[in-house]
Amino acid sequence: MNILDIARLAGVSASTVSKVMNGKDHDISEKTKKKVLQVIEEEHYVPYSKFLEKEGLKNHLIGLVIKKDHRERETIVLSTEKAAGEEGYSLVVSYAQNEEEIPACVEEIERKQISGILIDSKRWVSCGRLESTSIYLNQTKELDEKQKAAFYYSLSEAGRMATERLMEAGHQKIACIIDERDETILEGYRQAMQNQNYLIQPVWTYRGSSMKEIEKYAIRQCLDGSVTAVICGSQEIACCVWKLMERTRAVIPDSLSMIVIGDGSLLEILGCGITAVELPAAHMSRVAVECLIGMVREKKQIELMRRFPPSLIERNSILPPPQEKQGEKIVVVGSMNMDITIEVSKIPVNGETQLARRVFAFPGGKGGNQAVGAGKLGGQVYMIGCLGNDMDGKQLYTSLMENHVHMDGVIFDTSLPSGKAYINVDQNGESTIVVYPGANRSLSVNQINQCQYLFQSAKYCLLSTEIPEKIVEYTIKICRCNGTEVILKPSGSKKIKEDLFADIAYMVPNENELNVLVPGEGSVEEKASVLEKKGIGNIIVTLGANGCYLSNKDRSEYFKGTGFEPVDTTGGADSFISALAVYLSEGKNLMQAIGFALYASGITVTRYGVQPALPDRKAVDIYEDEIYSGYNI
Repeated sequence: MNILDIARLAGVSASTVSKVMNGKDHDISEKTKKKVLQVIEEEHYVPYSKFLEKEGLKNHLIGLVIKKDHRERETIVLSTEKAAGEEGYSLVVSYAQNEEEIPACVEEIERKQISGILIDSKRWVSCGRLESTSIYLNQTKELDEKQKAAFYYSLSEAGRMATERLMEAGHQKIACIIDERDETILEGYRQAMQNQNYLIQPVWTYRGSSMKEIEKYAIRQCLDGSVTAVICGSQEIACCVWKLMERTRAVIPDSLSMIVIGDGSLLEILGCGITAVELPAAHMSRVAVECLIGMVREKKQIELMRRFPPSLIERNSILPPPQEKQGEKIVVVGSMNMDITIEVSKIPVNGETQLARRVFAFPGGKGGNQAVGAGKLGGQVYMIGCLGNDMDGKQLYTSLMENHVHMDGVIFDTSLPSGKAYINVDQNGESTIVVYPGANRSLSVNQINQCQYLFQSAKYCLLSTEIPEKIVEYTIKICRCNGTEVILKPSGSKKIKEDLFADIAYMVPNENELNVLVPGEGSVEEKASVLEKKGIGNIIVTLGANGCYLSNKDRSEYFKGTGFEPVDTTGGADSFISALAVYLSEGKNLMQAIGFALYASGITVTRYGVQPALPDRKAVDIYEDEIYSGYNI
């Protein structure tokens, strides 16, 4: 862009433009003069700075002075640059080593002929000619009264918000680990704790001068003992905590709830996502730029103090404190499949071809279903099994993790795809299933041995004969050695060695499976009695819509169905077993556990699929009074 271009756009001669620029415009009309000046302004034509100053024009540059160690430095710089660009301005950035260096940076950047300036400081700084076009950015509401225009968000407010979110989940013993630069986070933490009259132990808080120090000392200090939740002052601190939890085989949020001050993409991929308090640095920067450019254009100083509140980004890292969970540990050893559910008018028979009404794909497999069912109901459940290293495997893994299942015992097989189950469901909700085991075949005795530590403190182990027979037998022996009670679901046409019966606390067959175990004539009562006499502690025969039948040494009793209208019975048995295990693990008696299990399975069959259909605790507890009265518990 040169003087000839300006002349052409203004519709005047180059000499006219030159006269206007050099102040020799006494013979030029005011209208023409204004038109030339307008074109110069719009086209950002900068012949030299003295002319701009003479005519009061601006050169479309704004400055930003920001401390190098500002926790949101990158966000502020990028947001400021983008907002300035959208307004036709460019950004000049100066980085200060500390608060004391900011005045020198302001003086230096002012020489670059900027039109306005944003300053990262809680103190007033002399800005010379830019005094009327300066805005301060802060992380605290404690501002210098000389600052005429200041935008801020409060780290203290973020700390308070994080603490209150953990309190809502039931936590009282909350640790807080921060970088020493973010001291005000601790102020908000203490304020929230004191508002609820919660005691703060000195070892629950730590201000670190470096990540190395925090990793070496802070985490072990703060997380030793009875702490149930932690506030991490940054994503980096959260990663350090995560690493320690992995090394100690603890899982977030089951063992420890976590919330982070400041959001970022890293928190989206840690586990199933870490809840964060998002700081409004990007929004504040954008608004500050818009306001500053408005001041530049209007040539008018404004006095403005504006607060930008932080916001909560909910993910999956907060649960009630572990001590509030009444249930003991449950281990699930079984299959994990991708279920392909095909809705048909009736189950196909030999040689018959049907058109499917609908097709669904859901995470499934008896082991996976039972683990998710227990996790949704609040059980402390651990999964042992194999997945293929494919998209289905990753989806299955994610589904279990999102439903609070510990995945310590799950491995990915690189040679086999994930298992699949093809399920035909008729209009009455009845189903038939064809299973391709896939990676489930890779479950080995060696893998069970590697997971022995999971059985040492487990109360129940859920088993299905879908997995290889030798794995079932070996797992039962491991359970016997550790005092873990086995809840076994027989499936298919497989029989079970009778010398293992004495180590099975609960067997849960349906009528077809019962007939495989005890072939020949006889009623449900008679066949269940046969199994009981062979050493099985409790036989619970599921009867679909008709409820179930219990047989043990103390009683033989039918439990009526719940009356729910089924649309897909595929997950009924898995839902029943997982609910039974969870309620038993909480110390409830068998009658209570069966009643709740029937209602959990009843809710499940009213929905399509299995894992998406499994109810959470609230959905079952709604029927608590009905369960107690209906089964005379």
